Amino acid sequence: MRPTQEAILKYNGGRMAVAAVPGSGKTFTLTMLASQLIANGHINADAGQQILIVTYLNASVDNFKARIGRRLEELGLPAQSGYDVRTLHSLGLEIVRVVNGATGEGNDLIVLDEAQSNRFLVLAIDNWKEMNPELWQAFLPEDSPQTQARWRNTVENTARAFIRMAKNARYHPDAILDKVEDTLPLAGEAADVPGADEEADGSRLLFLYMLAGVYR
Repeated sequence: MRPTQEAILKYNGGRMAVAAVPGSGKTFTLTMLASQLIANGHINADAGQQILIVTYLNASVDNFKARIGRRLEELGLPAQSGYDVRTLHSLGLEIVRVVNGATGEGNDLIVLDEAQSNRFLVLAIDNWKEMNPELWQAFLPEDSPQTQARWRNTVENTARAFIRMAKNARYHPDAILDKVEDTLPLAGEAADVPGADEEADGSRLLFLYMLAGVYR
């Protein structure tokens, strides 16, 4: 074991940050450190305490669990006690489930892959278009198939980015719609806004209204 790795194994509490390059032995060192902390009684497994290791890949999760389990068995300890290994995504999902459960919204969450997410977005756009045909057409200078296809592609790409940003900022679609409707009252039709500058502002608000509607 290298001196830098030995120094890391002296850790027994508090904050510690270690910069490590690929191939420097991170998995080995963390395996030894986690096993050592558990064996030395720093983790009370009976009270539900755990060492949490977070990684990116499922393969890394399996690797960590196998290594730590073997090391704990070598030390005469249960192989599955006192630690947990998660991917960043599975940890995020678990946090959301816990928060949802605490707020009474249940924990029956479903994680969508990219293909499923895209299908839902396409359906949301189709539904909004069907419910708001005049607003949809208001953005089109002509009704040719080529223009329709380009506009549809623009809406889909913009809506995807808009929804991602709104979720990151924790904006609920209804809150966005309320703000837009307060600024530019809508009743299922494009608003008639006089003046060049005002018309441009109105168009932007209409577009935001559409994106928020798709988001909802």
